Amino acid sequence: MAALKAAVAHCRKELIVKLTGAKIILERGILEGTVSVSGERIAYLSAEKEEGIDLTGYYLLPGFVDNHCHGSGEHWFYDEPAKAALWHLREGTTSIHASLWRNKPCYPYPETYARIRQAQKTARNIRGIHMEGPYVDPHYGADAIDEWPVRREEYLAWMEAGNDLVDYWTIDPNLPGIRDFALEAQRRNIHLGVCYSEVKPELLEQYVDLGLTIGTHILCGTGKAKPMFAGTYEPGSDEFVLVDDRMYAEVIADSLGGHVRPYYLKLIYKCKGPDRTILVSDCCACGDTFGSDVNVINGELYGSRLTLSVAIRNMKKHTGAGIVELAKMASTTPAKALGLYAERGSIAPGKIADLVILDRDLMVKGVLLGGEWVRKEF
Repeated sequence: MAALKAAVAHCRKELIVKLTGAKIILERGILEGTVSVSGERIAYLSAEKEEGIDLTGYYLLPGFVDNHCHGSGEHWFYDEPAKAALWHLREGTTSIHASLWRNKPCYPYPETYARIRQAQKTARNIRGIHMEGPYVDPHYGADAIDEWPVRREEYLAWMEAGNDLVDYWTIDPNLPGIRDFALEAQRRNIHLGVCYSEVKPELLEQYVDLGLTIGTHILCGTGKAKPMFAGTYEPGSDEFVLVDDRMYAEVIADSLGGHVRPYYLKLIYKCKGPDRTILVSDCCACGDTFGSDVNVINGELYGSRLTLSVAIRNMKKHTGAGIVELAKMASTTPAKALGLYAERGSIAPGKIADLVILDRDLMVKGVLLGGEWVRKEF
């Protein structure tokens, strides 16, 4: 106990900043008081309003965690990863996974990995890489291609090249050879997601034990299982994700309801709740927006122009979720899904001081990354 008191006293002496007066959004409720930051970490929380930066009238949330993002509207992660990541950082996303699609500009993957690894020196919010394919059903998703066979030598080479970055991979469990891939991914602690597949729940059950716990942007062209009888409706990956309590559900909550209709947002939230729902941007680049936050290329829905700050406002509008629940879906739950939670995803003593300040309209007014100001508009 004496050692703990001494450590706390030392932290108090070394404080760099105190954020006080805000509604501090914790996992289990709201604290009105002070968050004190020492160096890159949160030193302590207090229920008292202490002397410091006055944030009365604002919300203080853990920094957003975007597990699925291809770009920033103007820049793709495969091409300009630092510019893409820093654009999202100013909008409160303090942890981001660079998503690589199955289209040709991402190839060869090892060179893209190296580019993203180099970008981490500038964009300190890049946490890893999400591989969205190429081992998925070619009939689904934008930029459809021919079937991509699962070749062991190929994926082992990719895993080796990206062994410090690739930690989330979306697959189709129906593909020949994918079980051995999943076993290798599990050995390397790569989280697996399911999408673009006609897989049925019975097979998915087997893959949960192999580390498949994420439904990649569900209810968004993810694929449909073939029915037993014509004219009937067969449960597939989306239904499995909604029903199985072990599964996380990614959601693209754009303003138009283009990816997921508002009624489906309500369904997902009702089935999964904030502890298993993950807001993602699926942000892309170089398309038309038609004045909204969708992204359209060659007349085809091709991701979004979302930031997570916009996604939480949309989720609030369509589901009525409260600020505590919104913070979970944008920060805590995605951090848990990809193993970041020990250091990030919630406001607690000892954690990295990745924080975002929102006004009453949930607009971003301030961002701290590792205790350093990235944006300060109050």
